Amino acid sequence: MKREWINIAAMTVGLALGPSSLASVKAAQPPIDWPAIPFVLAGSLIGAIFVTGIQILRKDPKYGRLVFSIFVPLSVFMLGSGVGALVTSILRGECGPASFFFLAIGAGLVAGALLSRIAYRGKFKNSL
Repeated sequence: MKREWINIAAMTVGLALGPSSLASVKAAQPPIDWPAIPFVLAGSLIGAIFVTGIQILRKDPKYGRLVFSIFVPLSVFMLGSGVGALVTSILRGECGPASFFFLAIGAGLVAGALLSRIAYRGKFKNSL
């Protein structure tokens, strides 16, 4: 139950910080354009699998549990920040590629963490 509350808190804080996330992406130089969004999504997915995969390859399952206890709330926070930024931009009527930047990061991280968790469960049955 503790994990769920941590993830709910991470999502809530991410949603609250969505407008500031949108402002920071809009300030990027050079500006974020549409071809960058799939690249960010794929990079986040591969990065999440790589970071968590290193810990999964260790013989002791406690390192895998530790990385998931840190990585999942971080991923949920980024996803919440992306949703908050997208909602802010839609409400302002200025939806563009910057609106989807943090959403792409969060979606890639969450997907990578879920895929890694499946691999972890396969290697260490009943460890989570």
